[in-house]
Amino acid sequence: MTSMPGQGQFGRTPPGGGSGQPQGEYGQPHGGAPGQWGSQPGNASPVHREETRVTGRRIVQYLIDAFLVSLIPSLVSIPFDRSSSTLLHIIGGLVAFALFVLIGLWYWVIRPHGRNGQTFGMQLLGLRVISKSGGPASMAQLFIRWICLIFDAIPYTWPFTGLVGYIVILCSRNRQRIGDHLARTLVISTVYDMRRSPQMAAGTSGGQMGMSQETTRQETMGQQSPGDMR
Repeated sequence: MTSMPGQGQFGRTPPGGGSGQPQGEYGQPHGGAPGQWGSQPGNASPVHREETRVTGRRIVQYLIDAFLVSLIPSLVSIPFDRSSSTLLHIIGGLVAFALFVLIGLWYWVIRPHGRNGQTFGMQLLGLRVISKSGGPASMAQLFIRWICLIFDAIPYTWPFTGLVGYIVILCSRNRQRIGDHLARTLVISTVYDMRRSPQMAAGTSGGQMGMSQETTRQETMGQQSPGDMR
């Protein structure tokens, strides 16, 4: 028997009704169901924009973190600064700078990578650094954010340190400073993050159930003979 146009084998209409629209599992268009993260056209991140509206807390958080990072180098440099020897001044400056770099590497990169993307200030104020893709920030991303503090922290005079970063944050759609833009990271509230985790888990469970049902349906069709399907 000759198949009619728009019909598949044994006279069955292919999924989608021949409308020409790309179909996903169970006839849904590719890209996910409406309302899911990343399903809306033009979204570059699965993170809702409201999750990044934490600018006030980020200002306080940065001042806390900057103080903690600079505390030990400042205390170590005091004896050298009191000396009348130019050589000791130079040595003191080099020692303080080396400590500042080592402490900063641990504080901004190594520790947050193993502590859910959080510094001490972020833990105190309920903030977290994540990748723009929605997953945890990698070591490389945290390193880029730290290096870019060279620009974000301008001017370096207390308490105006970080003014450039604050201006960039306020002008950014997802409240990103220069380091966040280059590292492709976001700073979000841990309250939103805790709400999002159960929903993501539920979505994963639902997708696995759908795949299981589709597999069972395909196996059932494969066991039927061509005569049963006429």
